This record gives sequence, C-alpha cells and structure tokens, in this order.
Amino acid sequence: MLLMSNAAAFIAIPSYLSQVDLNRISSTTEYVHSHQSQSLNKSYQLGATILTPPCGEEEDAKQEACSYKWSRRKAIVAAMAGLSAETAWNTAVAMSTTTTTTPSELKLPPGILKQIQSGRAVVIPNWLSTAEVQMLRADANLCFRDGRFSNFILSRNPNKADRAANDRWIMPSFAPNGGDNGPFADDSLGDFESRQLFKAKMASVKAFLASELDDRYTLSDDDHQTHEIEYLRYGPGAFLQRHTDEHHVELKRPYGSRLPKKNNASRRSVTWMVYLNDDWEVENDGGQLRLHERKEPAATPVGSRGADLQVGWLRATPTEKEQPVFLDPLQKGGSDEKESCILYTSTSSGADGIRRNLTSKPFANIALYLGGGDVMARKLMVDSPDDQARLHLIDPPKSLVSNMAPSKPFGGDGGEQFRDIAPQAGTLVMFDSVSLPHEVLVTNKERFGLQGWFHEHLGYDA
Repeated sequence: MLLMSNAAAFIAIPSYLSQVDLNRISSTTEYVHSHQSQSLNKSYQLGATILTPPCGEEEDAKQEACSYKWSRRKAIVAAMAGLSAETAWNTAVAMSTTTTTTPSELKLPPGILKQIQSGRAVVIPNWLSTAEVQMLRADANLCFRDGRFSNFILSRNPNKADRAANDRWIMPSFAPNGGDNGPFADDSLGDFESRQLFKAKMASVKAFLASELDDRYTLSDDDHQTHEIEYLRYGPGAFLQRHTDEHHVELKRPYGSRLPKKNNASRRSVTWMVYLNDDWEVENDGGQLRLHERKEPAATPVGSRGADLQVGWLRATPTEKEQPVFLDPLQKGGSDEKESCILYTSTSSGADGIRRNLTSKPFANIALYLGGGDVMARKLMVDSPDDQARLHLIDPPKSLVSNMAPSKPFGGDGGEQFRDIAPQAGTLVMFDSVSLPHEVLVTNKERFGLQGWFHEHLGYDA
C-alpha cells in the first residue's frame, strides 16, 4: 500500500499493518501536518505522566521548531498506544516515513551518511536532552532493581564462569525465540511513556536513514522482529570482547545462503546506542566503547552489495584506496556444486557498480571456517599477489588462543586504529553493523544505556 507524504513522494507501507493501523497512521499524520505552523510548547498528559517538551529557554523560532518536533513525536506515541511491540514499532516507522524530517530536526549533523557508508562511526554528544536522559535513566534503574533485566553472555566468551566480566544485562523489546512482547514494550512496567517517546524518536532516525543511505531502502520495510531495542546495563568489572554485530549467512552456517529461511528474513544493518550515564570519568570509570575503525575510510560504501555482505578489506596503499570486499556464495564454475564462493570488490552499491572478482575460480564454503586468519584466506580465496598482500578479513575464525588474546592496536593487517568513545549521558553512536568491529572496555561502575539495530531484508531467497 502507498501513502502520499507532504513531500509528494510515494512511500511504501508494510502490507501486514491492518486497516485500523493504517487509519491511525493517516489521522495522526494529518494531525502533525496541521500543526506545522503552530507553537505547541506545552505539557501533555500521557497516562499518569506529565510530559513537557524539552525546549528550554530559547528564542521564538527555535521554540517553535522544538515544539513542532515534540508534537510530532507525541502524535506517533499516541498512534502506538495499545499496540503490540511489533505493530507499535511498524506504525512508528511508517508514520515517520510519511512525514518530512530534516537532519537538523533529528539533531543529526552534516556528513553522517558519508561517515556510516565509509565504515566509520557517527558520534553525537548531547543528542538526548538532560530531561530525556533523566527520565530514561530513572526508568532503566527502576526496572533493573525490579528484576526486569536478563543476563546475556556471548557464545564466544571463553570466561563464562567469570561473573564480574559477564555482569551484563538487557531489557529487550521482544523475546527473540517466541516473538512475544518483551519487558521494554510492557506498558505496565516503569515509565512506559518515556520509552515510547524514545522509540518514536528512533523510528524517525530509521526512516531518515532508509531514505538517504545508498541501497538501504528496505530499512523502512519492517517485518517480524526487526525492531531490536533494549535497555543495557553493565556492572563493575563487566566488559565485552571485540566482535561485529552481523555476519554473512555463509559465516553463520555452512552454505547458509541455500538453507530454508523464514518469511521476510532480515539482518542487522545499522547499530546504534545511546548512553545514560552522568558524571562519567573515563580515567576512573572506564567502560569506553572501543571502535576498531580502518585507518583509511572506504572508497565505496561498506556493508553489502545487495544480498552479498562484506567480509573483508583490501588495505589502502600509496596508489590504491581502501576497498570493502564482499562474498558472493552462489557462483557457478567450481569443480563441484560446493565450490560456489567468490570474493569481489565493486565500485558502487548500485546496479551500475563495476564488479571485480578476486579469484577466477569459486572456492568451497569450508574455507571460510579454517583457522589461520588472513594468511590462510589469502592463499585460498585470492589469485593476484597484489590483492593477497592487501586482503584482511573483518572477523576471521577464532581459535581458543586467539579468542583470549587482547586486541591488536592496528588489527591483524596493520590497517586499523582505535577510537574510544566515553559513555557520556545523551551521546548517540551509530555505525554499519557488518563492517565495524568493536568492544567495550572494563567498566568500573554501573553503566546504563540503550542499544538497538535497524534491520533490512536478508536478500537470499529460501
């Protein structure tokens, strides 16, 4: 189904929204449009909570702009009322897609699209107001003390018995296995209105990225369990090892691209997090987000080429720019049907991109699971000696020894650099989920935040 936005652009609305949901979207969108020229800087009653726009003492023009943004978020929250977590998120994204929102209205500075597409993280201090931070932190703290969080341990963590290292807790929006509403979406818990307002704000960010990032238009097509959003809490002594948030399906299961998949299968596309910690002193409190960015930004957009996700890099040289490397798992021409994988680079993310295969003959999926890191990959997956010297895998197979070793300052190929982000209150961080490894350094005091992932379609058919 299509709705006309106030920018005269046709926007696709997910087909699984009911007519009641569509009517709700239409009426609340008209409400927002009708108030574009009005100053609405006043408080609103939502449930038992009085919500006041965090506009501050500003000049009239800024007050009016802030009030309009607040009224739009309020309208989206009203449309989400009484819906399941899944439908509420779909409704919020759909409403955001049918309204024109500028980067400045979302407090997104110029250049963020280029940063994400070049493999770098976007870091925006004070993205949330002080009032928003205080409400969300109080809610997270209350819900944690009330036992609403669950512990999580990465499967790769070799120290599963280390209780301090694994003192990490989440309060998710849905239960991954059953698909039921999680505590974040439970309107009977804590300050539900503040969580809904935050969800509306993130839905607007997702809609903006879907319309502006290269070849990520399916970010707006929300399907089952694509609204990952949760509170996050680290206790003293907790940390998180280096990892990436999404991997090619061939790296998750052998020949994963050919295996049956659920309808509308999706993957993580953009990672985001927002911190809620006041008075954080990095020297004493630790807990930084450590980004393992490439020294040189990518010359072409990172992450994927259609369904083919990025698995590596060709390191920059004095004469060549940094290039993302993608995996096509469905090539023909091998000695048998299991030899179907080829690495390649592409000049752009669109259909007009020029593709260059790094090997003339497909290799078997099993090569992706062999230890030996870049050395083994260069021998089995690349033909040219020049390309072999430059190839680096984003997240090579781990051995028990390598999994326990500390991260190298410049990565396995010398082409990385650290960037540490302090978890200061109100800071928003966003980056591509596939291409940017990251970790959390040891935190020395309790640390709260929110995190989530925007999804797009997986791409490979069942």
